[in-house]
Amino acid sequence: MNSLALKNLLYGLFLIFLVACGQAKKEDSTEVAKEANEENIESKDLEKDADFVVNTVAGNYAEIKMAQLAQNKSTDPKVKEMATQLESDHTKILNELKAYANKKGIAVPLEESTEAEKDLTDLAENTGGEFDKKWCEALEDKHEKTINKFESRLDKTEDPELKDWIAATLPGLKSHLEMLKEHDESAK
Repeated sequence: MNSLALKNLLYGLFLIFLVACGQAKKEDSTEVAKEANEENIESKDLEKDADFVVNTVAGNYAEIKMAQLAQNKSTDPKVKEMATQLESDHTKILNELKAYANKKGIAVPLEESTEAEKDLTDLAENTGGEFDKKWCEALEDKHEKTINKFESRLDKTEDPELKDWIAATLPGLKSHLEMLKEHDESAK
C-alpha cells in the first residue's frame, strides 16, 4: 500500500471514529454521580444527603454558567453586576461542597445536568431586554427552589457538618433571591 492510500485509509477511519463518537449520547454527569453513590453508600439517610450534594453541585455549575452568560449577553449594567456576584458566590459554594463531598467519599457531577444545559441553551437564544427579563425570572425561580431544598435537607440531615454548612449557606442564597426580586420590581 502506498503512502497516499495509507493516509486516505487512516483519514477515513478517523472520520468514522469522529462520527461514531458524535452520535454517542452524552451521559448526564449528575446521573452518573448518583449511580456511583447508590453503589457505594450503605445507609438510605447518607444516600439522601449524597443526592442533595450531587444536585447542589450540579445546580451550582448551572448557576455559574448562567452568571457567565449574563455577563456576556446582558445589556443591563445591574444584571451584569448581579451576575458577577452570583458567579463569585456560587463558585465559593461549589468549591466548599466539592471539598465536603471529597471528604465524605461522595461522587459529584463534573458539570450541570443535561436539563440545565438545555435551559441555558434556550436562555442564550434571547437578546437585549428580553434576555435580561428571562434571566432574572430563571434565577429567581432557581433560587426559590434551591432555598426550599436547603431548608428541607437542613431539617432532615443527621450529619452535623452538612447541617452547619447548609445553615451557613442559606442566608447568602436568600440574599441572592432578594437582590433578584428587587431588580425585577425596579425593572417593571
